[in-house]
Amino acid sequence: MIQVINRAFDILEFCAKNPEHVYPLSEIADQFNIHHTTCANILKTLVLRNYMENIGSKKGYRLGSMSYQLTGSSSFRRDLVQFAKNSMEDIVEELNETCILAVLRKTDMIRVVLHQVHGRNELTVRTNIEKKAYKSATGRLLLSYLPEKEISRMVVKFGLPDINDWRDASTQEKLFFELQKIRKEGVIFQYDSNHIVGIAVPIMKEEHVIASICVYMPEMRFCGSIKELTISRLRQVSIEVSKSLSLLKNDL
Repeated sequence: MIQVINRAFDILEFCAKNPEHVYPLSEIADQFNIHHTTCANILKTLVLRNYMENIGSKKGYRLGSMSYQLTGSSSFRRDLVQFAKNSMEDIVEELNETCILAVLRKTDMIRVVLHQVHGRNELTVRTNIEKKAYKSATGRLLLSYLPEKEISRMVVKFGLPDINDWRDASTQEKLFFELQKIRKEGVIFQYDSNHIVGIAVPIMKEEHVIASICVYMPEMRFCGSIKELTISRLRQVSIEVSKSLSLLKNDL
């Protein structure tokens, strides 16, 4: 047992040297001369506890959100946050509404906020760091850009949305229809029962959507010129951040 714990820490320390790099199972196992099956079992546990993230069976593993939460960091995608935060602050300065940057944690289908900036309105929207993907604008948008086969596997594993979480996607057919509509439009407007609207757009690196930026505000303020300005500014930030990320050599 002690040896297994030591191996788990060895793996975390090794991956932490280059946290944005994706390590194949074979590379991690060979680094410590661990049998591949044993290494896979250790990694499986670390993934379940969100200390590591499985990017896909053919790609490998990188540090997960819990590894960064232990350090008190608000981000486990440092370059992504670095490129986005100034633009997010500009949006909040202009709109005086909450703006978040989020990713999808596929291991449990949770939307995770990497960075958020709050407006100064007396009535300001705040959101949880972690939230079911079905219940959030960013989560739904990020799901919509996944391959259909991957979405199907996630539905089998985690189920369909509860009717209270997403009324229009209560069957698999309806879910795929809603996701296809989001992807086609490239933006989502999510209105919840508390009269809050979330407006989210994708952030891309090369041809892959890797994050989402969203503005939250009371529904009563999302109208007229503010509605047009919000959509325009979010699309602009999406392009700017995606362009900056395209210059990076590492995988996010």
